[in-house]
Amino acid sequence: MTDPRYATVEEVAVVRERVARVEGVQDNLRDDMKHQNALLMQAVNDNAAETRREMNDRFSALQEKQDNRDNDLSSRLGRIEEREAARDKRMMFWAVLITGLLGWGQIGDAAWRGVCNLWNGAIG
Repeated sequence: MTDPRYATVEEVAVVRERVARVEGVQDNLRDDMKHQNALLMQAVNDNAAETRREMNDRFSALQEKQDNRDNDLSSRLGRIEEREAARDKRMMFWAVLITGLLGWGQIGDAAWRGVCNLWNGAIG
């Protein structure tokens, strides 16, 4: 068997220096990872904000298009309703006129028969 060997102060110092370098590298890697993570999160947040803006713009454009379409349909329906109302008024006018004329015609016929009856009664 070999005899146990003890490290010298210089060897311990070299090992401590190497351990310190490794720990320093780990600290640097950890800091780099934090920095990269922060950059990635910022990029994700920026992309999300841009996507929200684009979606809001698209939604606004679609809403405006729908509003325009609704307004166009409402104006068309309004014109149709106006034409229907005018047509109804014309139909009512003719119905009243024709009914009135027929009524006056019946009154005229009755008056004519009365005159004829008087005439026939006076003469005949």
